[in-house]
Amino acid sequence: MDEKAASVNLTTAKNYDSEFCGSIPLHLVNLIQPHGVLLVLDKATLRIVQASENVGTQLNIPVEGLLEQSLSQYLPSDQYEDIRAKLKIQGSQEKIPLSLTWLAPENNLSFTALVHPKESYVLVELEAFNDADAPSFLGLYQQIKYVTALLKQAATATETAAIAATEIRRISGFDRVLVYQFDPQWNGIVIAQARQESMDDYMGLRFPASDVPKQARELYFSNPYRLIPTRSYDPVRLIPIVNPLTQRFTDLTECNLRSVAAVHLEYLANLGITASMSLPLIIDNRLWGLISCHHMAALNPSYELRSALELLSGIVSAQLASREREKAILLRAQLRGIHGKLLEQLYGSLSLAHGLLNGETNLQHLLSLTGAAVIYEGTTQTIGETPGRQELKELEGWLRRNKTEKLLATNSLPHLYASSKDYKDIASGLIVLPINPEQGEYILGFRPEVLQTVTWGGDPNNAIQLEPDGKTYHPRNSFATYKEIVKYTSPPWQPEELEAAEALRSAVLEKIIKEQ
Repeated sequence: MDEKAASVNLTTAKNYDSEFCGSIPLHLVNLIQPHGVLLVLDKATLRIVQASENVGTQLNIPVEGLLEQSLSQYLPSDQYEDIRAKLKIQGSQEKIPLSLTWLAPENNLSFTALVHPKESYVLVELEAFNDADAPSFLGLYQQIKYVTALLKQAATATETAAIAATEIRRISGFDRVLVYQFDPQWNGIVIAQARQESMDDYMGLRFPASDVPKQARELYFSNPYRLIPTRSYDPVRLIPIVNPLTQRFTDLTECNLRSVAAVHLEYLANLGITASMSLPLIIDNRLWGLISCHHMAALNPSYELRSALELLSGIVSAQLASREREKAILLRAQLRGIHGKLLEQLYGSLSLAHGLLNGETNLQHLLSLTGAAVIYEGTTQTIGETPGRQELKELEGWLRRNKTEKLLATNSLPHLYASSKDYKDIASGLIVLPINPEQGEYILGFRPEVLQTVTWGGDPNNAIQLEPDGKTYHPRNSFATYKEIVKYTSPPWQPEELEAAEALRSAVLEKIIKEQ
């Protein structure tokens, strides 16, 4: 049995994605983290209608004195007019980054700002800017160029991820950086890691989908990163609680300052970390994975450094997409060559089954099968290791009852068709190319069971621990290695293999029609 981490494309027996966690409206929390200030403005007048309660300490003005005032009172006229002009010109709701000077009663204050235009209001996030702590643009540009050059040298997605983890840790100063890829069920597997020696080793471990539930995954399309400088913070309320312009909670989906659910802070504590930052890896408009940064002490990277990491995560995503495309192109070209030979053989054979199953090139080569069967015109012909005649007849009946009229592929047949457990060693994986499904005519391909060990970071069955009230819940408090043996599964079907199977099915149907 293979003791290494199982394939990232492996389908586990149980779905660990949590509908309960995924239904929590994280964007409507009405709370922010205290390392910045949030203002809500009337879009038409730029009048302040809502503000975070910490403006008194960070802007030197009580929240009551700020509400209903025009933003123009607190900014130099050129900066105020710049904001007005950009809001007027920008038709989209993309964030506008700015540097602002807040005109405080005693000393003017410098902030980095993110301005979020909404339909009826504008969000303004302010974070104190300290020029002495900010890395230079030239320095960051040189770092990004260097890392980009390294990433271009990577031959595989795994090498790309390893370089990303090492270099982002070096640039950012975090104690541990993980590159985390999602599997088909949204569990995450650590495919690369760079860490301080005292930090736990998570390389190859899988974490259940409930660790990053659906709601949190969706927010990564609105936020370029998620930063928690310290888990030991007191959330700051917005005043008033309800947005006067919408009569609802203000939507904080895109706010970097948005407060974090208490259960996530507890999760960080159980991990033994104080600060965290995560950056999405998005490929073809799908969340492919995350770059997850951990620090044992509090850490608040500068806005400039965060922006550089945001840019790097996009570059890493592009490089991962490129490596995956190259891999797919090579496999597609290989399958196309086999398809051509098989087609030539098929048209030169006396029967459909003979053309697909016999000869120098056959169906097994095209789809990496250990066995195949052609059920056609009242006969069943096989090659390699297949279920017995009676078992094939019963399988054909099951396919007809389920009206399998399109290409079907599964790498865990026993989970769909319980009777196949009796021959799991031969057919845990099944691909079905329907020819004439109403008459029970199919081309079938089989793959054997491959027992795989999935190594989890903690027992996924205890990922969520509900209290007796059925509402309050806690994350698991142990990340000790937990091993699960996944049964009744075969190696997964690659998308390119499914394309090849569909192309073959079309060619077979075309040949049958021509002959008729």
